[in-house]
Amino acid sequence: MNRPALIVGAVLLIALAAVTAVGEYVRRNLSSGDDRLAACRAIPPGSSLAEVVAVLGQPYARQVADMAEGAVWIEFPTRPTAPGRIRAAVHEPTGKVLALRCSAGGPDTWAAQD
Repeated sequence: MNRPALIVGAVLLIALAAVTAVGEYVRRNLSSGDDRLAACRAIPPGSSLAEVVAVLGQPYARQVADMAEGAVWIEFPTRPTAPGRIRAAVHEPTGKVLALRCSAGGPDTWAAQD
């Protein structure tokens, strides 16, 4: 039995459960755009697209990103009066989030490490 692999798998499973729980809480209790931006900022670096969707809900727009082959910017809904848009740069073939931007006017909230 490969003990390090089991430990890594368990840690990833716990992290996914935590992100999913935060997403469910946000979806049920924090519907305003400001709260969604706060939830966006709480998403940990290296999260997958599935984890980001669990917190922010389904995206509504996509645009080709120039950062990598197969990458797109995916936009998530916020209130029209919220301070900025929530966007994630995603490598579509793998579902890996390359960068998360919780405000349209600012820099990336985080970028994935290679």
